[in-house]
Amino acid sequence: MRSTLTAVGIALAASALGSALFTVALDDTVGSGLVTFAIFGGLAALSAGVLAWELASLRVCPRCGFENSAMAACAGCGYDVRDRPRFACSEGHRVAFEPGMCDCGRRLLALRPVPVARHAMRAAWLALGFFLLVLVVALLASGLAS
Repeated sequence: MRSTLTAVGIALAASALGSALFTVALDDTVGSGLVTFAIFGGLAALSAGVLAWELASLRVCPRCGFENSAMAACAGCGYDVRDRPRFACSEGHRVAFEPGMCDCGRRLLALRPVPVARHAMRAAWLALGFFLLVLVVALLASGLAS
């Protein structure tokens, strides 16, 4: 919680400084500067808070709840905090942190991690393709209009 609040505070301070400099550089009104700060400061604080919260939660052992300083084996129970192996039965009754048997009698199978990087790259390529399509349509429309 402390690291999240620190990250949010730093993001808000940096955004306030940037908004003030931007307002002075453009010789704009204070009201406009406050709107700029509210928009971009809020986005920066939200992003920094979520990132800090996620990074802090990676240090907590899901099995025993002990907060580790290094992301390796847990000092409390020996669980591999870096790889975070998890197991579940084919029916998805519960998630366990060790292989074995489920209460329903089925064997617990290793859960595979979600390929986040592949999904992010696919979304980026889709966004780029959509942008290029809109750009081509805009160019064609402006060419037909003249």
